[in-house]
Amino acid sequence: MKKNLIIRMWGFMFPYIDIRLSILGGLAFGLMIAKLWESILILDWYWYLIIALLAWIKPAMTFWKQV
Repeated sequence: MKKNLIIRMWGFMFPYIDIRLSILGGLAFGLMIAKLWESILILDWYWYLIIALLAWIKPAMTFWKQV
C-alpha cells in the first residue's frame, strides 16, 4: 500500500538540473506576465509561455515518477 501523498512529497528531492530548469521556467513565466502587462519586451507573449512549458517538462516528469 502506498503512503499518503503528503508524506511522499515531504521526502522528495529534485536533481540539480531539475531545479535549474524550474528556475528557467519561472523566469520565462515572469517575463510572459511582464509582457502581458507592459509593452516593453521584444518577443510576443506566447514565446515566454513556450519556454516556460518546455523548461517545466523534465521537473514535472521527475516529480510524478517519484510520487
